[in-house]
Amino acid sequence: MNNQASQPVAKRIKSFYRAIRAGLLSIGLQSNSAFSLTDEERRSSNQISVIVAVHDGLGVTRRCLNSLEIFGGSAEVIVVDDGSKLAEVRRMLGDCCARNSWKLVRRETALGHSRASEAGVTVSTKPYVCLLNSDAIVTPRSWWGVIQAFESSPQVAVVGPSTSQTPTAQQVTRALHCRRYWKDGQIWAFAEKYVAGQLGKSIVDLPMAGGFAFFIRRNIWDKFDGFDKNLPDYGNESELCRRLKQSGFRVVWTKASYIHHLGSETYGRTLGIQTINKRCLDADSYIQKKWAQ
Repeated sequence: MNNQASQPVAKRIKSFYRAIRAGLLSIGLQSNSAFSLTDEERRSSNQISVIVAVHDGLGVTRRCLNSLEIFGGSAEVIVVDDGSKLAEVRRMLGDCCARNSWKLVRRETALGHSRASEAGVTVSTKPYVCLLNSDAIVTPRSWWGVIQAFESSPQVAVVGPSTSQTPTAQQVTRALHCRRYWKDGQIWAFAEKYVAGQLGKSIVDLPMAGGFAFFIRRNIWDKFDGFDKNLPDYGNESELCRRLKQSGFRVVWTKASYIHHLGSETYGRTLGIQTINKRCLDADSYIQKKWAQ
């Protein structure tokens, strides 16, 4: 009984100290500052198709799409509604796409993030594709660094920006601790400061790029037939990166771009932690068997 009674107290204490840490790490980041795309960011965005797979998650999806309205620039935005059940989400997607002249693909049955992403790629027209999670928030420093990385070498097939939450080296510790505390204005202020401090050390080769904002050349996607059809949601980016690297292509992280990732806020919440863990284990097992053969 004592242990059970102490758990909520311990949880509240931990939450309190996390909030204090986030507050200290947020010093100097004004949430009401004005930001806009530079000319180079806007020109770079014109080469990108941004595909957002959505499955409910009203609040975070609204933040994601709002950030694209502000900083999407000239990107081609394609929203794929992967069987959302909430009428408010479906209505919001329709209104937002109509207002911005974005493409909207509706699927009545949810088939998972990978299949939804593929549906978006099918109707994309730009030379580079960004598979953007609906719990990710783009910033005024999202596009130029990515395009610079692609243009640095024709062997660069996949590029990932810096972020706040991902299993790869792209994760920035300060942003990780603050990822759910920062308002959008603070996220954008951090992106400006972070990218400004990365000049001259922006491109790093990686085994794989995180899936929260997965940039890939469209012709490479087509050549390698996209994601493995046996992976509906988890493990897909790592498996594709493995195929690309085996064929001599590069997967890189650019520190000259920053896209914020809240993490496990849409598909993760609707599926539940146990289901996610099982799907991750199943995906790992499948990938290991595939490559062992």
